Amino acid sequence: MIEFKLFGIPIRVEPIFWLTMGFLGLMRYDPRSSADLLMLAMFVIAGFLSLLIHEMGHALMIKHYKLPTQVVLSNFGGYATYPAGILNRKQSFLVTAAGPGSQILVAIAVFFISPYLGLAGNMLSHFIGTFVLISVIWAIFNCLPILPLDGGQMLGAIMGPRRKAGVHLTGIIIAALIGVVAIYIGYYIASLFMGMFAYQNYQAWQQTKS
Repeated sequence: MIEFKLFGIPIRVEPIFWLTMGFLGLMRYDPRSSADLLMLAMFVIAGFLSLLIHEMGHALMIKHYKLPTQVVLSNFGGYATYPAGILNRKQSFLVTAAGPGSQILVAIAVFFISPYLGLAGNMLSHFIGTFVLISVIWAIFNCLPILPLDGGQMLGAIMGPRRKAGVHLTGIIIAALIGVVAIYIGYYIASLFMGMFAYQNYQAWQQTKS
């Protein structure tokens, strides 16, 4: 386990995070090839930096509201902690939006600056491209209006606690549609995640009716 501080915010990177990133990288790179093995290592590092930026976006906004926070990278992503029940709907929305927002802004900045660094055709150029790609895909994915993704949480902040059923119903429909499309194009891991999200939201939706 790796622990350090960034801007005064405690960061914890659990071993499962590296294993997860390695697993995702193995879907693209062949570890039997020395060149691909280097690419795999770069993918893991780029993913670490991108997801750290994402979670630091949440954490810095939480810190802006003078609340204690900690960033944890684990499994397929991570989270930034803060005391429950303190933030109002606007604050909650901004805290959530700060994650994908910071990820996208940094990716855009790196994308437009990198051509001026004379990196074309080398490994660092590939690393930057991987970082930008991961950042954009991860941010867009997290903005889907499906709980527990950031997009679902932002939708919940907009609609308010009295419309939880609508938030969960939206999550069920969107997750199911994306899951079907993912199966059709052969992206079975995405369909698995969408199925899990749809089931979780269905359970939560059932509870709102009881």
